[in-house]
Amino acid sequence: MSVRRPNPSAALMDLAFAGLAFASGLFGAPLSYAVLVFLGAAAAWGWTRRDVLARMELMHRLRNGALALGLMAIVLGGAYWLGLTIRGLG
Repeated sequence: MSVRRPNPSAALMDLAFAGLAFASGLFGAPLSYAVLVFLGAAAAWGWTRRDVLARMELMHRLRNGALALGLMAIVLGGAYWLGLTIRGLG
């Protein structure tokens, strides 16, 4: 079994999108901005993992993609809500 190499650029990109979602809430941006952050994060997720996703079988790719997008929505939604709460709007 081969050892997977970590991808620090993907991790930093994920962190940056979480920061954007938090900042959107902190500065009171409408929910539509948080949705745009999610769409950008989903596109970046697919792009940074395109080589690995291309090697997966279709059903495995769909299952992992759905799980990743669901977890991404939870994390980014939580970051947005946390920003709203700290601002006093949540």
